Amino acid sequence: MTYRRCITSYALFAFLCATAAGPLFSAELYDDKRVSHIEIVIDSPDGETPYDSKPVLSRLKTHEGEEFSQNTFDNDLKNLSQEYDRVEPSVQLKNGELLITIHVAPRPLIHRIVWNGNVKFKTSALQNELEIQPNTPFNRQEFNKAFNKVKEFYIKKGYFESQISYMLQPIPGTNQVDILIDITEGKSGNIKKIVYKGFTKGEQGDLSDQVFLKKYNFLTSWLTGSGTYRDEALEQDRVTILNYLHNKGYADAKVDVELQDDPDSDKLIVEITAHRGTLYKIGEIQFEGNTLISLEDIRKRALIHTGEPYSPDKVRETSQAIKDLYGQKGHIDASVQFDTNLEEDQPIFNVSYTIDEGQQYKIGLIHIFGNHSTKNNVILRESLLVPGETFDSRKLKATQQRLEGIGYFKSVNVYAVRTADDIALGETYRDVYVEVVETTTGNVSLFMGFSTMDDIFGGLELTERNFRIGGVLDAFKNFGALRGGGEYFHIRGTLGKKQNNVLVSWMNPYVNDSLWRLGVEVTRTYSKLQTNTKVLTYGGSVFTNYPLNNFWTFGLRERLRHSHDVVGIHQLSDGKEDPHLIAQNSYEAQKKLLDQQGLISAFSSNLGYDSTDSAYKPHRGWRSLFEGEIAGIGGSFYFGKLSYINSIYFPIWAKGTLKLKFDFRYLFPYGKTAKDAMPYSERLFLGGENSVRGYKPFMLGPLVKLQMELELTKIPIRLWAVTPQPSFLSNTIKKS
Repeated sequence: MTYRRCITSYALFAFLCATAAGPLFSAELYDDKRVSHIEIVIDSPDGETPYDSKPVLSRLKTHEGEEFSQNTFDNDLKNLSQEYDRVEPSVQLKNGELLITIHVAPRPLIHRIVWNGNVKFKTSALQNELEIQPNTPFNRQEFNKAFNKVKEFYIKKGYFESQISYMLQPIPGTNQVDILIDITEGKSGNIKKIVYKGFTKGEQGDLSDQVFLKKYNFLTSWLTGSGTYRDEALEQDRVTILNYLHNKGYADAKVDVELQDDPDSDKLIVEITAHRGTLYKIGEIQFEGNTLISLEDIRKRALIHTGEPYSPDKVRETSQAIKDLYGQKGHIDASVQFDTNLEEDQPIFNVSYTIDEGQQYKIGLIHIFGNHSTKNNVILRESLLVPGETFDSRKLKATQQRLEGIGYFKSVNVYAVRTADDIALGETYRDVYVEVVETTTGNVSLFMGFSTMDDIFGGLELTERNFRIGGVLDAFKNFGALRGGGEYFHIRGTLGKKQNNVLVSWMNPYVNDSLWRLGVEVTRTYSKLQTNTKVLTYGGSVFTNYPLNNFWTFGLRERLRHSHDVVGIHQLSDGKEDPHLIAQNSYEAQKKLLDQQGLISAFSSNLGYDSTDSAYKPHRGWRSLFEGEIAGIGGSFYFGKLSYINSIYFPIWAKGTLKLKFDFRYLFPYGKTAKDAMPYSERLFLGGENSVRGYKPFMLGPLVKLQMELELTKIPIRLWAVTPQPSFLSNTIKKS
């Protein structure tokens, strides 16, 4: 008896068929039979050098002289099919022993890949998308995957009608093939414009933000992928537009989409036409089943009203709003069902809600799952739920939102459950389960760049948003001990032609699980951004703040910094000192000013206000900070600083925000520190795109003041030119 099993390029399908059919007869006849001989036959084209069969034989786990195993033999065939183009086994029973013959055909070698029909895109670009090169073995399964990438490439570029196929052309007398790829590109699917018919301007604006299909933009579409026609996107947009019209009250609405070729360009015009049909409105609204909450309070939560256009979404949202109202009072199992009835011969829907109030529950235990690194207290301090209190569904949702917002977790799920302990307590309690899936919170980045201010620069930055300083001692044994404490740790080092900076900072947002925030910073800076000026500082600061309410925060800071400022004396071409340097001060006083070093010890207090809608990307709101600082509690310098910094955000459109800034800073020396002796690194300078455009960064400052009187059309004009260092004096005068 013999049987043949063919494993071609569709090896997996054949293998499944073989393993399904084999046990019906082969396993019973061949299992436990002795294998007397295994022959490997390599089928190679005429003229090809014969292949050695020993490597094939060495890959088999079925051996001569051993008992035959159906499972082992099937695995052998599967492994061979991954390397050879065709595998054909034959098993023969003779004198109670098995004779096995396996025919294998090596995979053909790709001789060349020929592209035909591509006009819009170069062959080299398509070859890069394919990623399979000539002189490599042909694997049909892998080639099909790569070939699909070429098809997707055409679709992404807007050629939705493109037709791409390939065929193999064997080369006689060799085990090589040519791959011939035929392309019919069709017309471009780039969208010139989208025309809405039967919609108001306001509706067109709403839909343009919701639909996937967009107008093609030469500057951005190549990056975003928008602006090209896709069938699946059109169908999704059709559903979106229908849902929009249904919620406007047009329950019978239909949408037609027509594609037109633009005669002036090789692009599409998408025409979307609305057939609204009858306008349906809401009739009588009824509520029943409520005993704990008055009908008046329930109606206040309703999003639908009699006489308004019928909206399926608002009907469902009203049901959820009533359920949330009960959830705020501990009835987290409350059920609100609704039913809609269309009046006869009138386009009016009557809506009735049936309320099952359920039982009031209190919060039991809080269980946390899935946190392998993050400590339980880090999660619990974000929770607004307190065991023993009456359940409030708003706090349940807010707790989940807070945990999602801290960025430690890939997913968060907070929900109430019924446990055996709750039943023992009289079924008036529900435990809370907090399920989290942790994500990466650390980031290491190398950067390099070029700027007009700093020339060439580069650096290293390390950030861990879920740091644990208590694990430092254990980090040598387990590096993961540094994670999970809910603290913030940051190191940044910048090396440039004109400045070098090092910053190390740590911050605990909840000291001892309280609302106090504590942070430490250590810095070292070296800068010569300004000509003939070198500033070297190193030191650190400790700060803390406390939220007074949702908007106001009070903070304190103490900083120590050693500053060494050297400003070179500008000389003229003849080697003499610039007389402008001593325009207002004696030479000796000016010399002291330009070579300073000493310790700065300063204490500050601040009051902040923040009403923005997002901490990272605000769209509306106001940020304001008022800070007062006094230096002289120890140290070498005595001065004060007042700062009032404001940023106001206004939404202009859905993705556009207008930001207005207003900054006020005032610096004044006192006591032993004279004006000319103020540390150079502490002075206030302007310049650059963020302050005074037209001047280089740190160009404008209060070192030298020059009063000038010019006469223009016989009208005296008094100008004040301010510059931080003598070398820029003449340049400043010209600009003034």
